[in-house]
Amino acid sequence: MPALIEPIVTMYKCPDLLSETVSQAKMGEPIDIIEDKSRTDFYLIKTLWDNYTGFVQKKSVDKEAGTWSPEPSIITASLTNLVYSSPKVQAQIIARLPLGIKIKLLGSNKDHQPSWLNVMLCNGLVGFIQVGDICFPDRFKFNNLSSLRQSLVSWANKFEGATTYLWGGTSSFGIDCSGFVQHIYRLHDLPLERDASQMGQGKYLKNIKREDVLPGDLIFFKDYGHVGMAISHFSFIHATTHLKPVVQVSEIDSSNWLENTIQYSRYKF
Repeated sequence: MPALIEPIVTMYKCPDLLSETVSQAKMGEPIDIIEDKSRTDFYLIKTLWDNYTGFVQKKSVDKEAGTWSPEPSIITASLTNLVYSSPKVQAQIIARLPLGIKIKLLGSNKDHQPSWLNVMLCNGLVGFIQVGDICFPDRFKFNNLSSLRQSLVSWANKFEGATTYLWGGTSSFGIDCSGFVQHIYRLHDLPLERDASQMGQGKYLKNIKREDVLPGDLIFFKDYGHVGMAISHFSFIHATTHLKPVVQVSEIDSSNWLENTIQYSRYKF
């Protein structure tokens, strides 16, 4: 099965680097190749997580990669995660990874370098990452809905004021409104459609009333052109260009947003 081997892979509307970005996919993500543009440097692909299509550069794809399910696996947990050639910050940086990338744990030297882990990326690169930049998959598993909601909010808050708005973006390096909501849910192994219009009218959500809004619920705006996630009964977090192009927190009932709100939704947990 083909997979993507670069940290962030831009998906274009047309097989042209000057074409509009429609989305982004991430390292290790399995894909289907729909069309091989033999006289170009692009494949038309579909991401298997959300069935989204776009053109990507062939250099970003390993056609023989297979499913990347490393054991034992760890997950990048900072907005930017650096992988070094050796376990010291003065070493060469061999990869910059966004939050949420699954990598293979090769080992650690607790006696001499307790703050470093030896890791392998899905493209075969081997290097070292600092312990503070990773978490284990169990971090996203919960026995009750209250803890899950708290985790959704906690991870979303990492992006506030730190991740810029980027049309088509899906990562901590730059993200759009639906990419942000989808990313936070995907960290917790909860699928959502890619676009706000698909999401708001899709199969994973049910509509609720304003008075029932809880942390983790979603809010959709005029013509399904925007979406955010509640972090309390009174506020929500979203990637927007309003006032400043960055992930930010807004008040649910502020006039600017309330007059454009069309739907409150809850995941069918």
